Amino acid sequence: MEESKKKILIIEDDQTVQTVLKLVFTEAGYQVFAALDAMQGVMMAKQIKPNLIVLDIMMPAGGGFVVYERLKMACCSAPIPFLIYSSMDPSVIRKKIPEDPSVTILSKSSNITALREAASKLINS
Repeated sequence: MEESKKKILIIEDDQTVQTVLKLVFTEAGYQVFAALDAMQGVMMAKQIKPNLIVLDIMMPAGGGFVVYERLKMACCSAPIPFLIYSSMDPSVIRKKIPEDPSVTILSKSSNITALREAASKLINS
């Protein structure tokens, strides 16, 4: 893979959703990595230093809120933007993870175009 490709780390415990996301972002020209739980996601984020993390909230081994908090506190990952992609009510998520220029919250019912546009905006801002 080309070194110039932007890297996206998907942290999602549902294998089917993860596969779809990998396909969507690979077709959009990104280098894609994936983790199936929170602990693996934190370790991979520190290793690969992605340009964007696509994060599910409801998953085993700590869940998305723990991943977000740990990576925001780690010096190496503080500037990484997050695309929160979850079936949880966005208002519940915003209580723990406020949206700002480096965080976008999308429902899993969002279409592929919205997903790609949100990722592109976060990576290129």
